[in-house]
This record gives sequence, structure tokens and C-alpha cells, in this order.
Amino acid sequence: MPEKTEFFSFTGLRHPVAFINSEALYRYIFTIFRDWGIKKIDPRDEQRPVITIRKTDKGFQRRSKWLSKPKIFRNPIDTVCDFIVDLIHAYIADNEGLLCLHCAAVKFNQGIVAFPNTYRAGKSILSLKLVSCGGQLFTDDVLPITSHGNFGMALGILPRLRLPLPEALGGAFSNFAFEHAGPKSDRYLYVKLSKLEQAELGTKAPIRGITILQRDTAAKPALMKVKNSTVVRDVILRNFARQNSALEIVDRLYSIAEKADCYTLRYASLDQAVELLDDAFGLHNR
Repeated sequence: MPEKTEFFSFTGLRHPVAFINSEALYRYIFTIFRDWGIKKIDPRDEQRPVITIRKTDKGFQRRSKWLSKPKIFRNPIDTVCDFIVDLIHAYIADNEGLLCLHCAAVKFNQGIVAFPNTYRAGKSILSLKLVSCGGQLFTDDVLPITSHGNFGMALGILPRLRLPLPEALGGAFSNFAFEHAGPKSDRYLYVKLSKLEQAELGTKAPIRGITILQRDTAAKPALMKVKNSTVVRDVILRNFARQNSALEIVDRLYSIAEKADCYTLRYASLDQAVELLDDAFGLHNR
């Protein structure tokens, strides 16, 4: 039986993505990449795909220039989860001057507050809790930074939670997550937010805060000022726009930190974190 190859363009990418016998992924991709203007196009010789996904007997195999060897996933949701990594690499490469930080980011009244990626600090859960209380999500994982003005830019990709949700989160958060449930697997749940709750792809806003998260059940909750240099040191390892020079990356991160309020947030519960951040930056009242 001949292979079925289809090419799709994605907003902001110069080259298409090729899907071979992979129609089972389409409904998830169209849902999870909420604002990406994905369009089927006619394959042409000069349009070499930037990423190729092929359905094989072993699962969905993905190839790209960012992978040293192909990756294979059997589950469609897991396949799309990992595909996001390559697609963001392609987006950053095709949009000159962008930095890209591993962080969650939520828009408050004063602007974006970024939460750099710290292992098991709960940035995705906290960002969605803030959305449920009136904030607007810009990202739960990756934040592009524009070359002009160092604005944070929304990617328009649905946020993702790991399953099962911790029981300690409480019923209110679990209800919010499952009321907004999107595609899910045994490992992940995507959360479908409205355009009021999640900024559309390309939306820009100034970064007014950078907050390093510390989960601590024994200490008193507090939002503590930290030096810009501490934040830059913490953030710099989480930039992956390596087409920028090291000096440019450092200069831009210092510029961002100088215009932002830099904190460490120590908290045990989501409610404690929301109260402290609301006092500092102000949540929207939708």
C-alpha cells in the first residue's frame, strides 16, 4: 500500500512539516496548536520539510535537524507533546533575533510575570491557578522574547499538566482543570483555555516581574526581593536561542531584569502563592 504524504504549513515557519500515514495526529495538533493557522499545502520539490513524522509499525517516528537520531512514540498525545519541542526550535530559527526562555508566564495588570523553569517547582500548575483567578496565560513552558523591546510573546499552544494531579492541589483547581479538559493520555492533560484566559499567538507584553519559585511546606510563605544578577544567573541556562551570541544573550537578560521586579516566591500552597503575587502585581478581574 503506498504511503500517504501530506505537507502542512505552520504560522511563522518557512518550511512545511511532513506527515506520512499520520492522520491520527491531526485532530490533536489542530487543537493543541490553537492559533497557528495550520494549512495543508501542495508538496513541491523546493519545499523540503523542516520536520517529518512517519507512522511505522513501532509508532510515530520523527526526524528533524535538532535530533541526533529519530524519536518514536506509540501514543499520539505523547508524539505531539515531543513534536512541540522541534516546532518551537523551528519557529525560533525562522524568526531572527528571538530569545527563548524555559519558563511559565502569566499576564497581570502590570504586565507579564515570568516563572523560570525549576525542577518540580510547580510552574505549570501555578500558572493555571493564576489563570483561574483572573490572570492571562502567555505560556506554561517556553517564552519567546522579541528583539525589539524585549517583550514576552505568547505562543498560543495549549498548556499541559502531568497526570495524575497531586491530591494536595484541592478540588477547586482539579475542577478547573477538568472542566477545561482537552486532549489527554495516561501521562498528560492539555487544558483548553479561552482567548481571554490565554493570549493568542504573537501577542506581546512587557516583562514586569521575574519570580523564582521555591516550594517549601515548612517555612513561612513570602515574596522576597532578589538581585538582578541572581535572576540572570538562574535564567541564562534556560535560554535555547543559540543563534544569538553569548554576549548578546547576557546583555539582553540583564536589560530584561533591570526593568522587572525580581523575586523569590516561597510557598506551600497555591492559594498562598496567588495571594502574594496578586498583592505585588495585581490580577485581572474578568
